[in-house]
Amino acid sequence: MTLVIIQARLTSTRFPRKVLEKLEGRTLIQRVVDAALEAKLVDKVVVASPHHIEYKGADWFIGSEYDVLDRYYQCAKEYKGDPIVRITSDCPMLRGIYIDTAINFFNTMKTPYIHFALLDGLNVEVFNFKILETAWKKTKNPYDREHVTPFMQRATKISIDTPKELKEMREWIKDGKKPKF
Repeated sequence: MTLVIIQARLTSTRFPRKVLEKLEGRTLIQRVVDAALEAKLVDKVVVASPHHIEYKGADWFIGSEYDVLDRYYQCAKEYKGDPIVRITSDCPMLRGIYIDTAINFFNTMKTPYIHFALLDGLNVEVFNFKILETAWKKTKNPYDREHVTPFMQRATKISIDTPKELKEMREWIKDGKKPKF
């Protein structure tokens, strides 16, 4: 089941309660929920937050305020999501078509994680449950736990910075072998 998890909280240090601010008559969180509901490839939309936040159209999951990785893992586990789409609640210009495009890209690439970004604010990350669970088990760094996907980004790197990475990429292209992720 393709599960969108929208992370939200009211305790932003730079702009507390920003997700409740209105833009064109809707709160930021409602605009993001509506975008997720527009997506045709999504089965379920859940707002994962440590706080009660008013919005319509999506389920609500309460989880850790600062261990957002745990919040994602517990939510995905409860809703049996796979793949999981990560969206943040402060991206009110997001549209369903961007979410569908990211899901299609994820399915085409057959990697455990992708980060699809057109601009800052049009970010969608898609990952499978297995890499989420691996990150949840292995990640101890507080920054990684707060920001959910840094472990995944490092684990699925496909740019070439070393001769070893070039060799792995050649094998992947030639033999269809998957890179180290």
